[in-house]
Amino acid sequence: MAMDIESAMGPSIVIGYSHPKDQPFLVCGFGVIGLTTSIRLVQRGHSVVAVAEHLPGDPLTAIYASSAAGAHHVSFAADDDLRQQAVDQRTFEVMWKEEHTEGEASALMKLRQVEYYGLEGQKHIKFFEGMPDFHVHSQEELKPYAKHAVSFTTLTMDTSAYLAKLVKIFLSLGGTIHRARITSLQDATRFVLPQTPRAIVNCTGLGSRELLDVMDDKLYPIRGQVVVLNAPWVKEGCTNQVGDGGKRTYIIPRSSGEVIIGGTRDVDDWNPDPIPETSLDIKRRALEIFPELVPPHIRMESQKPSPEDLSSIVVREVVGFRPARKGGMRLERGKNIEVNQTSIPVVHNYGHSGAGWQSSWGCAETVVKLVGDLE
Repeated sequence: MAMDIESAMGPSIVIGYSHPKDQPFLVCGFGVIGLTTSIRLVQRGHSVVAVAEHLPGDPLTAIYASSAAGAHHVSFAADDDLRQQAVDQRTFEVMWKEEHTEGEASALMKLRQVEYYGLEGQKHIKFFEGMPDFHVHSQEELKPYAKHAVSFTTLTMDTSAYLAKLVKIFLSLGGTIHRARITSLQDATRFVLPQTPRAIVNCTGLGSRELLDVMDDKLYPIRGQVVVLNAPWVKEGCTNQVGDGGKRTYIIPRSSGEVIIGGTRDVDDWNPDPIPETSLDIKRRALEIFPELVPPHIRMESQKPSPEDLSSIVVREVVGFRPARKGGMRLERGKNIEVNQTSIPVVHNYGHSGAGWQSSWGCAETVVKLVGDLE
């Protein structure tokens, strides 16, 4: 359910309309972080103009991580990272309500999630204990490769459909979108001229490495590669954790019937192309923890499944660059910038690594609180 938000518009780059009597907020970046932030601001009654090079519905590209993501709500928040826990929890609450009230139209799917831990002494994070239907598996329930396991109910996101839904909400509320490549936050202000933005909210992810008035050298990519399958019979998610923050194998079903299997965590790797050997390894690892991926009509209980058993249901291979940042996400007021002798406040909301989807609404509402100080 991709959405072409520029259809029938020819070369025009403006979508929606602005409120000429209001001093607008300018949001740079339009992935799930920029979109949710824009929506929360416009719902607060503000005029909002968004500027981004990549938009929902575009062909897949590794740099636009929101479309390349898995995505599911399985937090990474460390037990002592209260800020990450808070934004993850709030996002889960928002999405849980969406799924309950909108059903299939929500582009979310409720399911059982199992987290396996393969190393001696590995334990789950405390965040999981607050999830619905949380359960610690007994020794009798463990898989042969697991030393510890927990399960709970969570949500997965059909990324294209969910992003399209957010765009529709934003436009219906009067938001404006410009497609453009910007060189700086100051450069983006040309899209609200002759007005001066009330504030600039920077949601550009890895783009903040290059923006001339940000130049955040703490940002770096973590390359992820996944394989997308057409496997609508799979209705359970699982992850096999091997080492803290290291190699993970995961199964993420979507409401569309697609299933994402992955993955990789390659630090500072800018290769945008799928690597065949990596895809083969992903299939092998995924089948080890979830042999039910094999289509039922060719599944044989007496035979160990092989990657070739998945060949007929492979939809595509995808690479995405998680926008990681040393020291964690940047969610704070930044240094004002000068535009036409006017000092413009800046709020940053980027550097979420692989947690953008599961923290999006919580971060957006934090931005609203930060800009509330300007009122």
